[in-house]
Amino acid sequence: MQRVMIVDDEYMILKGMTKVVDWTALGFTIVQTARNGWQALETAREQSIDLVITDVRMPEMTGIELMQHLQQLPHPPVVLVLSGYQEFDYVKAALRLGAMDYLLKPVSATELTTILTKVKQRLDERQQQQATQHYYVEMQTERLVAGDLTAGQTAQLLTSAGIPTDQHEFTMVCCNVVPAMPPLMAACDAQGQRLYYPSADQLVICFAGTHILLNQFIRQLEADQLITGTAFITVGQRVNQLSRLSESLEQAQTLAELYQFYEEKAPFLSGSARTEWLRQAEIPKVSLDEFKQALALGNQALMTKLVQAIFAELITEHVVPSYARQVAFLILNAISNYQSFSNQAYEAQLNAIDEAPTMAVLETCLTTLIADYEPKQQYVFSQNINRVVDIVAKEYAHDLSLTQVAERLHLNPVYLGQLFKKEVHTSFSKYLNQYRIDQAKSMLARTDESINNIALAIGYTNSGYFYKNFRVICDISPKEYRQQHQRRPV
Repeated sequence: MQRVMIVDDEYMILKGMTKVVDWTALGFTIVQTARNGWQALETAREQSIDLVITDVRMPEMTGIELMQHLQQLPHPPVVLVLSGYQEFDYVKAALRLGAMDYLLKPVSATELTTILTKVKQRLDERQQQQATQHYYVEMQTERLVAGDLTAGQTAQLLTSAGIPTDQHEFTMVCCNVVPAMPPLMAACDAQGQRLYYPSADQLVICFAGTHILLNQFIRQLEADQLITGTAFITVGQRVNQLSRLSESLEQAQTLAELYQFYEEKAPFLSGSARTEWLRQAEIPKVSLDEFKQALALGNQALMTKLVQAIFAELITEHVVPSYARQVAFLILNAISNYQSFSNQAYEAQLNAIDEAPTMAVLETCLTTLIADYEPKQQYVFSQNINRVVDIVAKEYAHDLSLTQVAERLHLNPVYLGQLFKKEVHTSFSKYLNQYRIDQAKSMLARTDESINNIALAIGYTNSGYFYKNFRVICDISPKEYRQQHQRRPV
């Protein structure tokens, strides 16, 4: 049913309009009547209205002025205007502003039925377009986070979502155990946060904006009772590159696992503990990028140094204990990707983090863990993932995407992406990017080929994008890497 509001300062007109036709049979339901424009505008701001039928001449706020305000709403309703025979100048103004049609008083049932039939058709078409657009944005947002969009597709998505091109701050937010998605999605839309997609009982949001705006956004969701009961929010680190969204999401989802772990041990979904947990949105996230690079290299001395630097920063920020434990858990989780733990040993590490009475003890738990670090044996992948890895090794220089590979293997791309992440501990796009950069490093060290040609040879059609990715992964430019590592070919 399409939702209707009728606005007129004359009570008898309002009453008559509700009875002149069978609204339900025509696909409409009258959800509100209003005696003036201000009351109507307040209603339209608070609830979804599809059609407004308004008198053009009313005291305090005319129907024309009401239309001007309604056009500023995120989803403006269709408007029909009511007028008398002497008010055609108002009608013309309303039509210029976008009113779909007008009705002369007293309203004819036949005329109203004819117009409502046209309105219903337009609303149905508009809702279908909105649903298609909504699905497009959801689907492309998931691909954006996975790093599976081209620069052109990314720009088109941001435009569709109303995100300014000069926006450089993004944070992945997970709304977990959500009982009802539509109200939460509507709240995101209302706040201009349209980059999101549902996943089971979780709504994944790519929040565009500053740290302060993120904090306000989360507080508003709580205030509106959209995050309540068993629902909870986890927040990843803020990033300034869209290519790093997957890292932020991984952190937010890992924190969700930690939250649920604590909840199973000692429920704290209400009261001060829940409030303290939600304060994570107020704290700038610690980046573990350098630590993960040192971990991949097995550099225990550097790992220890970086953990000490991280905790020095946490102490400086005066973070709450729950957040410090979150960081410690993320470090443990990163190490567990490279070192095998028995269930008992992993539980013991979690308990040590949970029970650490001070920051110093918490830091010692991690430095001791690093001192005992023993990388696990190379993991044997499943048949499907072995085939993906083999395709990357043979075709990394060509245009490759997870969707293309999934089609060749006759698999669902979302399923394949989840399976790849589970087994390889990184996304397909990050794995492909790392593989290409590794090939570039080898070519930089062994050949005198130009850097632009090397970029083309490993699959980058945009040399600027190659330079950017190389520096992100290696922390130096391709030229600097060549100067440090080049060996003359024999």
